[in-house]
Amino acid sequence: MSFLTLKRYKVGTFALGAAFLAVIVGQKLDRAGVTRSVSPLNNDDCFAVPGLEACEDARWVDQESGLAYLACSSREARTLWVPATSHLNATELPTVSTDYIALLDINTRQYKRVRLDGLPPAANGIWVHAIELYRSPSNPNKLTIFVNSHRPPSDRSLAPTQGADSVVEIFDTEVGSDSARYVKTIQHPLVRTPNSIAAVTDRSFYVSNDHRHKVHWSRKFEVLKSNPSDIIYCDASGSGEAQCMVAADNVIYPNGLASGPNGLVYQASTIEGLMRVWQAQPNHTLAAVEEVHINRHFDNVHVAVTPKGVDIYLTALTKLFDFMAAGKDGGRSGPRPAVEVFRVREQSEKKSGGKKYRSERVFGDSGEIVMGSTTAAPYQNKLLLTGLFSKEVMVCTLKQ
Repeated sequence: MSFLTLKRYKVGTFALGAAFLAVIVGQKLDRAGVTRSVSPLNNDDCFAVPGLEACEDARWVDQESGLAYLACSSREARTLWVPATSHLNATELPTVSTDYIALLDINTRQYKRVRLDGLPPAANGIWVHAIELYRSPSNPNKLTIFVNSHRPPSDRSLAPTQGADSVVEIFDTEVGSDSARYVKTIQHPLVRTPNSIAAVTDRSFYVSNDHRHKVHWSRKFEVLKSNPSDIIYCDASGSGEAQCMVAADNVIYPNGLASGPNGLVYQASTIEGLMRVWQAQPNHTLAAVEEVHINRHFDNVHVAVTPKGVDIYLTALTKLFDFMAAGKDGGRSGPRPAVEVFRVREQSEKKSGGKKYRSERVFGDSGEIVMGSTTAAPYQNKLLLTGLFSKEVMVCTLKQ
């Protein structure tokens, strides 16, 4: 090879590499919303429910009554304590948590706090993140509540170096009741950084560990490269300690989880820009069967089974850096993060050229009306929108 040919080869290789890098960087910037504007969609018929602030999750809505259960805190508390985003100022927290489960009637716009009977005093209340509900197939009035609770360590000064003592709390209740009975606390070495919960039965569930480590230097750079984590299965049906196992390993930032029909589990990846579909196996491990790629950073997942099939709703942290900036003081100043919601539907593979799932954007707001939502729970033709540090809960009608 002559010198001139070699030089041309090197230049061509460099140009090809630079072009490839530009595509990757451009995709990441678009995913984070840096180079993308958010056009309005279905945001012109919304109402607020004042008083319900910092409700990170609203997992379950009764489609008949419009009753919804929410995991709520305060924006002040979110400034201090959100282990998922490395807010670990436990020494400034109250001794007993002021977080709570709210029962909201969407139709009347009224809500009440759910009293938690029998919760051990040592828990110092619940330190909420996610919530999940399971409805008994044999008794539709019976509900089981699963709450992801990030307890501060006993020595709160160690929180910045040790993280939270996270657990999953289980309660039994009835539809519409303003009280719930404590059942059990799930505290297990595998449940390290629990984010979202997907119930399997009234005493078993999958839970996503959003990070491999509770505290680690690499978490500062996770937008560029995230350490793979895992999804855990726990069975608390016995009288003793819960039995937990790794259901799926090496999963990039597993965030929202939701159970679907026929043993399917839907999981959002905050970093990868996709929703992954898992099939539960007889031994409770999860086998990946499909990936639905949507170039957004996703948070929670919600499933609605309709006469036409299964709809999966994904809430996007569509302006990621705005969301991170607003979270520093619990959304009380700075940018108002934009919101987008996507609906994923199953479809006939024969009609779709082999693709089983189709995604479409069903909601968009620049942050002027709805800001910082982390959850979009469907109710009839509406979306219940709640956020980790949102000022209030919003309900918006889907017109198309």
